[in-house]
Amino acid sequence: MALINNTYYNELPSLETAYTRRQAKHIDNLIQGPLRDVFIKHGAQKAFALYLQHRHHRLGSNEAIVKVHGTAHLMSDGDIVDIEAMGNKIIPTTWMGRDMLAAMEFAIAPTSYAPHPFSPPPPKVAPVSPLSSGVARNADWCRSFALENRADIPVIPPHFMAELEHVLTVSDCKGLFGIDTLAEDDWTELTVGNASVVVPSNGKEREKAYIPVAFAFDERKPGFRVHGKCGKDHKHTSKPSGSGDL
Repeated sequence: MALINNTYYNELPSLETAYTRRQAKHIDNLIQGPLRDVFIKHGAQKAFALYLQHRHHRLGSNEAIVKVHGTAHLMSDGDIVDIEAMGNKIIPTTWMGRDMLAAMEFAIAPTSYAPHPFSPPPPKVAPVSPLSSGVARNADWCRSFALENRADIPVIPPHFMAELEHVLTVSDCKGLFGIDTLAEDDWTELTVGNASVVVPSNGKEREKAYIPVAFAFDERKPGFRVHGKCGKDHKHTSKPSGSGDL
């Protein structure tokens, strides 16, 4: 059973396509206005950032994007099972989607991992079918984030998610923005070999070489801060032959 449905992931736009749409004149006002308001209202700025939806890969079946110490890798379901067997867990980090926001990218965390203190207790609902370590791997879990009542995976409050999706829909920006987990430092993502490497950023990158993709908010300050950037030449291909990024 795959971690995600690769068809949904492959529907995400390329970075170039997403950036073109993001440059519409009204988008900055939307980010620093209605979208910021939703984050602040729900306190979500303490744990999450607004994210420009895009992909750098085309996933094959039973593949997922999983980060290890900031470097993103294409992993098969078998790879993930092996890593979990070593005492690690797979946690969602990025939520995207054309029609609805769902967990699309992940990271490996040690068993001692605990969520950001912002995260409220998971909802009391019936568990769904798990895979391997007990983290549910189906679309229902991707949509509701914590159906097994686990306290050790990031939890996005349903009311925050619903209001954010509503603002995106009425603003004709559905499929443009998603949610990313807030990192300790502002970051830049670049290509090293065939790996997607994330490094801390001091904001001194060559301006025209990188695209802002993550936007953080502070209830004490108006507007937004660019939290993450991707290189314009940041492209990868998937493991299956002939399935390169479009």
